[in-house]
Formats: sequence, C-alpha cells, structure tokens
Amino acid sequence: MNNQMSRKKFLILTVLFYIALYIVIKLFIVYTQDLYMDNNVYEKEYNIGKVLKVNAYTEEEKEETSYYETASSQYKVRFKDFLKDFEAGDSDQNYEYHLLYDEENNVEAAFMVGQFETQMHNIKTYDESSYYYEFNHFPLYISNVLRENFLKKHEIKDDVDLIKYIRERKKIDCNFKTPIITIKENFFFNFVESNLPILDNITYIEGDYRGYIYETDSFKQACIIKNKKLYCLTFYKLDYFTDEKIQDIIESLEIIK
Repeated sequence: MNNQMSRKKFLILTVLFYIALYIVIKLFIVYTQDLYMDNNVYEKEYNIGKVLKVNAYTEEEKEETSYYETASSQYKVRFKDFLKDFEAGDSDQNYEYHLLYDEENNVEAAFMVGQFETQMHNIKTYDESSYYYEFNHFPLYISNVLRENFLKKHEIKDDVDLIKYIRERKKIDCNFKTPIITIKENFFFNFVESNLPILDNITYIEGDYRGYIYETDSFKQACIIKNKKLYCLTFYKLDYFTDEKIQDIIESLEIIK
C-alpha cells in the first residue's frame, strides 16, 4: 500500500515538476522574445510595390552594344558601357566603385557593382559572422530544419518570395497563451525583416530577370538573383540615373559566372 502511495506521489510530483518547468520556460521565452523583437517592425505599413518588366537584350542589340566587364576575380558580369567618363574608385571585396566628377571636382554620380550571398543562403547558414547567428541562441533557438519548415510553409523559395511575404504578413502580439512554435515563427520573420534592405519603396523585377530594386531619396539598388547569388547594381544621384537609364543598364546585364 505504501509502495503504491509512494509511486502515486512520485508520478504527481513528476507531472507537477514538468508543468512547472514548462511554465518557467514558456515565460522565459515570452520575456526573451520581447527583448529581441524589433518593435519598429510592428509600426510599418508597406505599399503594394511596383513591378518592372525587364527584357534582356536581343542578340542583335548585343552586337551593337559596347560592354563593360567587371574586373573582380570572384565574379564576372558585364553590362552596357556607360562608365567611359567615370573614374574607378577604391574597390573592396564586395564592390567595384565608379565615380563621375563635374568640372568643380564634385561627385556628380556614383555607381557600384557587386556580388553577395542571398538572404535565403544567410538564413540557412550556421555562421558566427552572420547576423542570423542569433537564431542559434537559447531559448529562441531555431534549428535549420525549423527555418526550412517556416519558409516552406509560406512557399518562400528565394529572396523575392521572402520580401513579398515579409511585407504582407500579419504580425502577432505573442503572449503566454501563444504556442511556442508560433512565438518562434513570429520572432523568426520579425528578425529577418529587421535585417532586410529598406522595404518602404520597392520594385519587383520580372521578365527575363528575377530580383528587386529598393530605393532611398539618394540611391537605388537593383539586385538580380542568379545561381543562388545576388548581383547588385547601385546607382547614386537619381537625377543622373533616370528610371529609363537604370532599366536599360539592367536589360543589358549578363552574368558570366
């Protein structure tokens, strides 16, 4: 009889222990996600976004075009040579810089071209240098499998899908009643959104290329997705780089490797 009572008490205490442990962990996760969340994300409302239809140069147009080819040993792209009057700047491992000066030696326009890892690659990479390394920390640990599940759930296959979902998603105010998996998903997309480029004014590139253009008051950056890489063209001084000129440069783009 005493053995039965002891077992019963042991089971009750065990159940109570795990309930208490769950409550403590849940409270800790809710508290922690509040610390890590970027609250500015919740205040943002995005417009629909524009679409730019891009048609790559035909073979005939290519034959009639003078091209500039990047000098980088890491990647090779070429595009219509509009840089004849530009001076090469100090390039680094990410960008090639080109500057156009006026008669008073002021910068009239600037252009950069570079290659980067996609956001999707960074999200899936376990790398201490990545800003997404935060996903590897307890208690909001989000495994690669869980990241894949979140992306697959919302049919996110590349950076364009990711940006579209981020801008359209419904944000959740999580509390103790919210399931842990929902808290983690909300934190995941919140954190991704806080690390994406400026999304206020964005144009989706469709047609012969896939990518996006985001812009500020002073520059536009066009990012083309190819071979799971981002090839980015950055245009400073928008009074010099008109929309028509930018589109023409994008349509002339060829990614060599």
